[in-house]
Amino acid sequence: MRPRRMLKSKSKITILVCAVLTLGLLSGAAYGMEVGPTGLNLSGELEQTVNLSLTDGELTLGVTSYKLSLDQDLKRPGAGIDGHAYVSVKGWYNHEASDAKWLELDEAYVDIYQDLFDLRLGRQAVSWGTAYGFNPTSYVNPLPSMAALNQGGLTNLTGLPVPAAYISAYPSWKDMSADVGMVLVLNPRLQGVPLPEEYQAKIVNGICHGTKAGLQVPGVAEALAEELLPYLPPGVPITEDQLAIIIKNADVNPTALEFSPELPDSFTDRLEVAGRAGMNFGMWDLYISGFRGWEDSPVLWVETVPSVDIAQDFSYINVNLNVSPNALYRKATSFGAAVSGTYGPYTFWGEGSYTWPDKVEELDVEGNIALSTNDSYLQAVVGADRMFGDASEYYLMGQYIYNSSGSLLSTYRMPGEKAKAGHYLALVGRATIHDDHQVELINIYNMSDGGGLIVPRYTYKINPMFSTWVGTTFLIGDEDTEFGSLPMDKTAFAGVKVVW
Repeated sequence: MRPRRMLKSKSKITILVCAVLTLGLLSGAAYGMEVGPTGLNLSGELEQTVNLSLTDGELTLGVTSYKLSLDQDLKRPGAGIDGHAYVSVKGWYNHEASDAKWLELDEAYVDIYQDLFDLRLGRQAVSWGTAYGFNPTSYVNPLPSMAALNQGGLTNLTGLPVPAAYISAYPSWKDMSADVGMVLVLNPRLQGVPLPEEYQAKIVNGICHGTKAGLQVPGVAEALAEELLPYLPPGVPITEDQLAIIIKNADVNPTALEFSPELPDSFTDRLEVAGRAGMNFGMWDLYISGFRGWEDSPVLWVETVPSVDIAQDFSYINVNLNVSPNALYRKATSFGAAVSGTYGPYTFWGEGSYTWPDKVEELDVEGNIALSTNDSYLQAVVGADRMFGDASEYYLMGQYIYNSSGSLLSTYRMPGEKAKAGHYLALVGRATIHDDHQVELINIYNMSDGGGLIVPRYTYKINPMFSTWVGTTFLIGDEDTEFGSLPMDKTAFAGVKVVW
């Protein structure tokens, strides 16, 4: 018999999806329609995906996602304010994992327009980058975790909204104009450790097993020798071989199997600030920017602390090694520049930022096993695109991405792993046929390890409200490459989307 809880979950998703659809139909069964004389705009979308395994042919439901948005002009209802208000909510249910977030606030802000400046207050996304997809100078909104890469989600890597105040001004001097913006983030969206819990447990257990097997753990032998020093005869040192035997016979126990960072305590601690100034020079736009705030993900390290119980006559020695995973959020300072412009039918862009993270002393302690570093890092991207065809129905984009700290998918390094700069190529090709059919191909290639992925996707726009799509992901390279271990290989995806 099926558990009652499962039936309850299914009924919840059915009721919620029906409610979202009903709201869309009540909006006038037309997309983006005004409701009432106040100029309130109601819109929404509903998407359902299905997954097809290319190995055994199993067809399963994927993710049901939905979004509802309200947009209100503040002048029309007589509010006396030149501006508008916007709020959106969303939710999703993963049928395969039986996991859900039924309802979540997306964006919710008020725009106020003045002669000298514009002000946006509330939960918002601030896009400052000039490049395609990867933007080192878009500091304000963190990207979603790499779990969003499933089902061809490379097309949906938009920043997560945060509560903030954004003031922007457009001063001009003679023939020169400027774009100046300042953002105060009231509560940054710190995402926790972007590693699955089972993977965190593997890291901690791996360190325990490695220590038990006699592998060299930096600083452990030195710390143990210091603990044993009071029990040794004067002038008689303990040898490295003796230390290795003691460590191999020690009791090695993890204090936890997850990294659990604590959130910043006070309101003032959580504040972040970002600023940008830009000017136009003919066909080119140049922006200079800066940021002071929290890194999206915490730094990680593991402490291995020995404790010794020993008899004065050495009749027995009992050594314990406690392996303790630690995580800590830290702030960083970034400065960057971005440029974009056109030359004939081509658009070019370049963007980069240099970041100095605050130093966490525990990462440099010899006895600790650090998965993060205190090193500063540079991220940069350059690229170009062009449209072709009589109606610009063909699009081609290419760009080079550089990350001095290593991987684009993870900010962490395995114990003992050396830092290697990441070099990537990204290509996007798109063709629109008869306005209703679109074929898209996305490719990211890691030039350092030869791995990458290709995401082909076909979309059929049935009418302005309904569209359907099908796609898959091909992984390039061995399993030990950066992209080789991603979970979406050998699976095809399809979906249907309704917007109103």
